[in-house]
Amino acid sequence: MQNFKTLRALSRSTISILCVTGVFSVGTTGAARAEDPKPDKSGYTLFNPTPDSALRDFSADRPAKSYGPTTIDAGRVQLELELANYTTQKIDGIRTTTFVGPNPTARIGLTNNVELQLNIAPYVHQHFRDTNTGLSGSGSGVSDFFARAKINLWGNEGGRTAFALMPYIKAGTAPESIGGNRATEYGIIAPLAFNLPDSVSLVFNSEWDRLKNSDRDGYHSQLVQTISLSRPIMKDVTLTTELWTSQNFDTFKTVRQYSFDTALAWVPRKDLQLDIGANFGLNKETPAFQIYTGITRRF
Repeated sequence: MQNFKTLRALSRSTISILCVTGVFSVGTTGAARAEDPKPDKSGYTLFNPTPDSALRDFSADRPAKSYGPTTIDAGRVQLELELANYTTQKIDGIRTTTFVGPNPTARIGLTNNVELQLNIAPYVHQHFRDTNTGLSGSGSGVSDFFARAKINLWGNEGGRTAFALMPYIKAGTAPESIGGNRATEYGIIAPLAFNLPDSVSLVFNSEWDRLKNSDRDGYHSQLVQTISLSRPIMKDVTLTTELWTSQNFDTFKTVRQYSFDTALAWVPRKDLQLDIGANFGLNKETPAFQIYTGITRRF
């Protein structure tokens, strides 16, 4: 019952924030784009690719944790590759360091407003050390496998706002030695973006996950909220700052995590992005520090 009240309260908060933001966000740049005539791209599919002349602006779902609401064009493939990711965390005297690399996500345009995303990291290494006893151990293996669909409902070709739904499913391919639970889990993400004045982009992500209980008996819910602001700071370079929170309502123990994230993305060519980022935990349940770098290429 307490979990239900918490979920209801968080849902009300999220809806209120989104409504208030929607009322007060009026971007002149977005408004101008909304008035431009849009080409009819409904006939393009995976097997009838969008021509170069009709491609929308290059956009990546990295480097921040939040996802954007726009999809890649039909018949196009975009590889978003995290080259390396290092994370450190200490809870109750147990220090854990994790290295992941590489971690590729393939985005495949199925129609003009639907894409498929496939993600699995072939190598994950974790090292554990008890600072009280000196005991340590480590494990390696592949990550879990994720399949996501992104369905854009509006704003794919520009405008003041854009919105999408992203249902996903996770196959438990990661071994227990790196924290895997061998369970199938699922959820949905709702990215909402606002184009604000001065080339500022405001993105909200609301996420609901259905996760396996830590005792392996049944499932519980997790809520994830992300608010990010992005703005160009020089030619072809964009700075993103982000607040992220996760509320995991496991039957054994509710875990609340909070982080402040920042990242830089450089687009040296129209179909290529290089990025680097760092995340900082704001409470002990959240990894204290995470740093990563990656590359995105559209084909």
